Amino acid sequence: MPVLFVGALIVFAAAAIGALYAVFAPRGTKSTAVGGAIGALVLGVALTIASSANSVPVRNVGIVTSFNKPTGETTGSGLNWVAPWQKIGEWDASRQKYDHIGADNAVPVRTGTLAVAGVELLVEWQVRAENAPRQFMDYKGDFEAFRGQRVGVQLDGAVNDAFATYNPLANIDAKTGNLNVDLKPFAEKVKTSAQERLGQDIEILSVTIIRVNHDEKTEANIKVFQDKLAQGRNLDQDLINAEKQKAVTEKNAEVDKITRCLEIAEKTGSNPGLCLNPGIVMGAK
Repeated sequence: MPVLFVGALIVFAAAAIGALYAVFAPRGTKSTAVGGAIGALVLGVALTIASSANSVPVRNVGIVTSFNKPTGETTGSGLNWVAPWQKIGEWDASRQKYDHIGADNAVPVRTGTLAVAGVELLVEWQVRAENAPRQFMDYKGDFEAFRGQRVGVQLDGAVNDAFATYNPLANIDAKTGNLNVDLKPFAEKVKTSAQERLGQDIEILSVTIIRVNHDEKTEANIKVFQDKLAQGRNLDQDLINAEKQKAVTEKNAEVDKITRCLEIAEKTGSNPGLCLNPGIVMGAK
């Protein structure tokens, strides 16, 4: 029950006592007693009106309670009026953040390789207003307890669900050696799993995965894999270079043979055709 209404009841009781006293009071004090009773009555009415007025912040849901129990009635933000023996509790319906950005704040997950990774992500969510009275009652009006014990725990589980099959080694580009992991499908998995886990309690508005931080062993395995790919690319290039070098060598040998033949022909004054085309047989005239 609101404190102001309790005060109003006390003042009303005092007014009733004052009015009763005025009836039996000596003539000289009767007017004073009546005035006191009227003043108490006016004060009681003012306290009653004040106890009926409640202000709910913007984006919050007002939960109407009677004797500390939700009535099932909700209000919007702004000034709201209820019965003087009722109160309006507040339940945050604004956009909330599950913020795990930063290596030190990443969500630990067990990946498909049985390694531990840290996922940096941001999830935005919002309570469904129609379920606010039940949530208010279940968590005794403590929104922070609801955020941590209900939402936070289930979002942690949803992130682990999504990355249970994550295998970075399977996503290394065989051509470039770069680790190319499209994180959008994992964000969708987080959103789907979170919505299944939390049911109609909240609405998942968005999921953004910033990066995945691997443990030292996984990073070392990625480096080894990338080194092997680089070594393979180098060997392929060496093979191509060797084939080219062979062709150049053969070409040079052919050029050297022709050059040598021409030099001999010039020195001896003979026809160079004999050595350029050794298969030609010159017949007798």
